[in-house]
Amino acid sequence: MNGKKALPVLFAVLALVVSTLACDFGGEPGVSNIRMTSDDTGETTVTGYSPSEDFYVYFDVTAVDVGTLFEGHWYALDIEDQDPNTAFSTIEYNLEEGVGSVYFQLFNDTEWPVGTYRVDIYMDGAKVGEQSYSVQ
Repeated sequence: MNGKKALPVLFAVLALVVSTLACDFGGEPGVSNIRMTSDDTGETTVTGYSPSEDFYVYFDVTAVDVGTLFEGHWYALDIEDQDPNTAFSTIEYNLEEGVGSVYFQLFNDTEWPVGTYRVDIYMDGAKVGEQSYSVQ
């Protein structure tokens, strides 16, 4: 193979290697796999809780800078005396080195009212997802 024909092939192979390495090192920053779970391990996904249980929202982060601010805004959608458009609680967390998954835990000193709830996840002030759940 002469040098003129090998050069385009070399560039094509180099482009594939570079793009593969970029994907291996994180790709596009973001949040995925938002889920309500039964505890802080994130292993057991749930859609509802009993009135006495704590709420856990768990999500994975990819290629996000250390120090990035995450927020969980919690809403009661059909609970008496609660505005469904106003968060009744907000939890903040700044991403630490080596963390690939984040969870927020919401607890209450008394039982949660039966109804439908939602938690919105924000990354540096931009909403990146939400998850609905119920208390039965």
